[in-house]
Amino acid sequence: MSMTDDAQLCEMLTRYVASDCSTEEVQELSSRLERDAAACELLAEILMQGAAVREYAQAHPQPMVSAVGVPQRWQAWLWPLAAAAAVVLAAVNWMQNGRAETSVMRAAEVSGSVRWTGQGGSVVDSLTKDTALGGGTVETVSDDAAVTLAFRDGSLITLMAHSAATISDDGQKQVHLREGNLSADVKPQRSGRPMLIHTTTAVLEVLGTRFDVESGAATTRLNVDEGTVRMTRLVDGSTVDVPAEHQVVASLSRAEKLGAVQRLTPTLNWRSDLSQGAKGTDGEWLPAEAGLPARLKALPKLVTPAKREPVTLHHVSVEVPWEFLQTLQLKPDSRLRLRGRMTSIAPVEIMLNTKLLRGGFAGNYFVRPTPATLNWELDLPITEFRKWRSDAGEALPDGLQLRRVVIYTVGTDAGLEIEQVEVLHPASP
Repeated sequence: MSMTDDAQLCEMLTRYVASDCSTEEVQELSSRLERDAAACELLAEILMQGAAVREYAQAHPQPMVSAVGVPQRWQAWLWPLAAAAAVVLAAVNWMQNGRAETSVMRAAEVSGSVRWTGQGGSVVDSLTKDTALGGGTVETVSDDAAVTLAFRDGSLITLMAHSAATISDDGQKQVHLREGNLSADVKPQRSGRPMLIHTTTAVLEVLGTRFDVESGAATTRLNVDEGTVRMTRLVDGSTVDVPAEHQVVASLSRAEKLGAVQRLTPTLNWRSDLSQGAKGTDGEWLPAEAGLPARLKALPKLVTPAKREPVTLHHVSVEVPWEFLQTLQLKPDSRLRLRGRMTSIAPVEIMLNTKLLRGGFAGNYFVRPTPATLNWELDLPITEFRKWRSDAGEALPDGLQLRRVVIYTVGTDAGLEIEQVEVLHPASP
């Protein structure tokens, strides 16, 4: 039966309330209301108007005069609908609220401070593991934050620090990645309903695969580990199928060729260049002046660790550029070299935010040296870094890629400024 006009829909609802619908009609009506929010809203509006007419008739037992602005095409059906308005309206509200509250995923793993904004604007500032979630927006707030979300079919997506995404699943999973890094392990999806990843420059169609995507204001980088992902560049509609062990970058430039290339061997050396501006950094960028090079000045940031009092960090961070196709790998004999200055001597905490080479959060690793002078250079073996800020914590393993370096003082403003961040490996030229 077609449900393309109002009269048919009204007639079906009337018989449904009277328990006079066939099984097929009940299924059709349920399907219509599940997929068509406008139909739910229209139905609720008409039923409430019907209830108003019923109340008026009870108070004024005389021929009905419609005083509530009911559309002409609905008036023939108002009396039977009004009689059951409360019943059906309660059912509609249950369907709408039930759909809004039905969880589509859960927080499988949570690290650091993660904020969740659900349907209706409910906000959870400190998301915890195993929390059931409906559709909404997740933000990894703190520098050490990461969250893995598990869908009901076993598909996993992981967001790292400085990431934000809006997620829904109404039978087709969709993720709007506003910024940051997303790694995914997607189970085979239903035919015609691929998972869609929307970024500022591209749309990715995923049927079932493992991949890693990084999104910025004007660039998206995709690395595929298993299966195939189709990328469509938004600026011109160009498409490319990216197979396993391949990668691609989509920008806002029509002139750039959109093509998948074999995954490059990771580089082992990298040096920041703050002379080019503040892109990819946190902190106050200061240009070269008075004999000083361009640098980042630490800014205060209030953080609230789990079950602890809030603390102020004066921090800067530098992201390893990802717009190009090469990644930066850390080896056991790699070293981190920092050049900076302070107005007073204080311990400096340094955090390495890392990923697996094939994508996915690998953990945060820390060291806390105290510079000996106000103008200093620290040359730190990677082997000195430990997980979870503990001397007894796990050492940084081989085969991770570096995503971001965060430098800060805890609870004190020591006038921290950073001039350069560098990763060196002795075997490289």
